[in-house]
Amino acid sequence: MQKLDNNLLHGETSLMISVKLRDLHYQDKEAVTAMLRDPQVMRFLGPRRALAEDEADSWFETALANPTRFAIVEAKTDEFIGFCGVKQINGVPDFGYFIRSEFWGKGIAAKACELAVERLSSEIDLEIVQVFIADDNLASQRVAQKLGWQATHNASKDGEYGHYYRITM
Repeated sequence: MQKLDNNLLHGETSLMISVKLRDLHYQDKEAVTAMLRDPQVMRFLGPRRALAEDEADSWFETALANPTRFAIVEAKTDEFIGFCGVKQINGVPDFGYFIRSEFWGKGIAAKACELAVERLSSEIDLEIVQVFIADDNLASQRVAQKLGWQATHNASKDGEYGHYYRITM
């Protein structure tokens, strides 16, 4: 009898995709703009709605010219999956990630966050980095729990209620 992965017993899938972080490339444009136009992905990001085609194109061009977060890509094929890392928002370093919806539920967010935190730990004081997770963003709460991040306090951000978390390694 085959031994079951304990994570499978709890409704999670094991990480089948190996990921790496890299800079954004022009060849990522189609995947990035499709992600930005996906209402599921954008539910907790930016304007809290899918971007129009011209907005997504503009967002991509800005991100390509002024990189802030790492691109998450499949390690073997280099296929774009999402973004992870720190971006200055109103002068405050803000940690975040977002992933194409077709890659959800595969453990990619947690792995990408681990890789980003490992890289950033020598470049930035993680104690000053904010991580806000909305109360109804259950998937991101599970990622924070998996990583051992602790909620520090209740707050609201951009009209949403949630918690700020402390990054731990």
